[in-house]
Amino acid sequence: METDNLENGPVKPLVLQNGIFVAGHPRSGTSLACKLLESAGVQFFSNLGPDQYNEDGYFELSTAKELEKKLIDNAMTESNIIELNKIVKMFNESKGLSGLKIVHIPSLFYYKHLAKNMRVVFIFRNPSEVQSSMLRRGISSFKLDWFRNNNAIIAGYENIPKSIIISYETLIEGNPEDIKRAFKKLGFNVNPDVIKEERRTQKNSRMVLSDHEIRLFKLLKKMEKKSWK
Repeated sequence: METDNLENGPVKPLVLQNGIFVAGHPRSGTSLACKLLESAGVQFFSNLGPDQYNEDGYFELSTAKELEKKLIDNAMTESNIIELNKIVKMFNESKGLSGLKIVHIPSLFYYKHLAKNMRVVFIFRNPSEVQSSMLRRGISSFKLDWFRNNNAIIAGYENIPKSIIISYETLIEGNPEDIKRAFKKLGFNVNPDVIKEERRTQKNSRMVLSDHEIRLFKLLKKMEKKSWK
């Protein structure tokens, strides 16, 4: 018998019946991807509203974001399973299409282990623009650096059949028909008109990148083309 009470015995994880996820490093266009999915009828679990840096809101659930860090640090402890079950229960009991934004990308695999059906949009952005945009917000560091976090996109795409990779640059500058085709591969009819290019937070940053960041960014660009074109 499944329980989320430690006093009643070992906690068992619930099965995620159907989950839609957007996974990407902070300031990489995750909110843009969520907004596109929202135009296709997906409702995201969120309690973080808009501000001067993100006028459409963050599409983030604070408790889920904190759980991401705990899962990375300690994996499936009983207390983490209890918290994970709360989120899975929200998915299973919600009506219609429900989504969750993930910014610590490796934590997505814990949902994958529980998922009967899941679809994922992996999104990435030029690391120089990401770092510059984060500094603009006063964020000097993140639990996972750009390389480690975005490297997990490759493993995610290789292991989650219903997933695509798309870049921030494609969402902002790409052909609307390409964007529609990308999301259509996962079964979503999105409206690219919801993206407003004038809200772009950073462009043509000259911040210096490491060789491995440059190499990974180029690889992700190649994988993006293959994932939905």
